[in-house]
Amino acid sequence: MAAVLKHWREAATLILVSSSKLSRVGFQFVSNSEQGSVKEKTDDHVLRHITGNDLSKLKPLNKPGSENYELLLLKRSSKSKFMPNLYVFPGGVAVDSDFQSTWLELFNSLGSEVQRDMFSNMSAGSSLAAPMFSRRRDEKFSSIPAEVAFRICAIRETFEESGVLLAWPAKLAKSVGRSLLSPSQAGSWDSFFDLPIDTHDISEWRHRVNANPDEFFNMCRELDLLPAIWTLYEWSNWLTPTTAEENRRRFDTAFYICCIDHKPEAAEDEGETVNAQWAKPSLVLLEQFSKKGGLAPPQIYEIARLLNFNSVSDLRKNASDPHRERVERLLPVMEMCQDYLLSVLPGDDLYPKKPDLYHKNEVHPFAETLEQLNRKYPNTHRTASRLPRTKITPDELIIECSIGSRRSGNVLPDIPAVVDLMVKSKL
Repeated sequence: MAAVLKHWREAATLILVSSSKLSRVGFQFVSNSEQGSVKEKTDDHVLRHITGNDLSKLKPLNKPGSENYELLLLKRSSKSKFMPNLYVFPGGVAVDSDFQSTWLELFNSLGSEVQRDMFSNMSAGSSLAAPMFSRRRDEKFSSIPAEVAFRICAIRETFEESGVLLAWPAKLAKSVGRSLLSPSQAGSWDSFFDLPIDTHDISEWRHRVNANPDEFFNMCRELDLLPAIWTLYEWSNWLTPTTAEENRRRFDTAFYICCIDHKPEAAEDEGETVNAQWAKPSLVLLEQFSKKGGLAPPQIYEIARLLNFNSVSDLRKNASDPHRERVERLLPVMEMCQDYLLSVLPGDDLYPKKPDLYHKNEVHPFAETLEQLNRKYPNTHRTASRLPRTKITPDELIIECSIGSRRSGNVLPDIPAVVDLMVKSKL
């Protein structure tokens, strides 16, 4: 199979960003009977662990909700086997049909040279590519680059889970042609027009694709559509840790980002997803810190990275930069100190030189508290959850990051902005 390995499955996720001229009043996680009431606010000592400063000296940053863009979040069903009841970005596992050679026929409608150069650009810099992109696959799954297949997967899963279809009529894409490849044109081709297709037909195709992912190719061929892979930019790569509660369900996931110029209507599928919301990144994290729960840990980290950008144009400029290096795989390794469980990431002083990808790492508690540990090992890149920890969404999760970017153009979480939101969540 194209994306099934012995220890995990490969997947793709999409951070879908929409420019927004209208400000949102706020954002709220939709609760259910399985989610508890709002808990106490974060204690001051948590913030001091991050800043090492008196909280009264923290400099106020942008007002929460000042960004001119929103992102799409979907709440997973309580019946989901992976991350139930949590808000995530749309996405899911890759299937064989995402890699099938017949996609070449569709993309050749752009012109063979445009198609070739587009695929080549997406797979450039392979020496730094994460293993899910660079590994060898069976010949029948190698007709198109993995970078193309995972983009197709992300678009397909977004359609299945939210009903948002990121596609262009093939004739329109052909008329634009080589301009689709120009970095200077990034943003010009992020428009998604009202497709000349009956809404009922799209709904029917969504049901068919949900039942059988192979139908996504059939839909594109029959409706003469091209998945708009040129609007997706490689953003990050997460491998489920070996110590995860869902250790039998591990995923190596490519995260893509796509900036579009309007906000399409999104609707949950009432199966895997039960709620869909558009919201500004800072307001999502403010809700997370106020209620201490609701987001999966990778989502908290990735949204914290988005805080580096107050405008969608700056975000798009960074994501589409042709000089931006390929993403590094992030495999969290679990450690523990006296008061926190640590999820350590590459670049942290505590991160092993050669992490074990396949077997549970034994956690040997440090004798120090988190504050003491940070003085002893000052280079941090991790999330930390307050002990005792009894569920996948910790009551008190913080992000620590004192290192610089490990790959050119790949931003890290904006820690001052995160701390500012934690302070505001106490008010």
